[in-house]
Amino acid sequence: MQGATELALLALAFVALQIWWLSKVFLNRPRKPRPLGKPMRANSLQNERTTLQKIFDQS
Repeated sequence: MQGATELALLALAFVALQIWWLSKVFLNRPRKPRPLGKPMRANSLQNERTTLQKIFDQS
């Protein structure tokens, strides 16, 4: 019975270590702000579309 208690404590410590590690890796990541001056992907495609539209409207 003493071996089962030690095994349970070891398993609990292992699970706690895994949870701590996952929280360090996934929850505490620094958030990368969007760089100024660079449009988002959808906006850049919209800008290309409007540029092409202007070219075709002129011809």
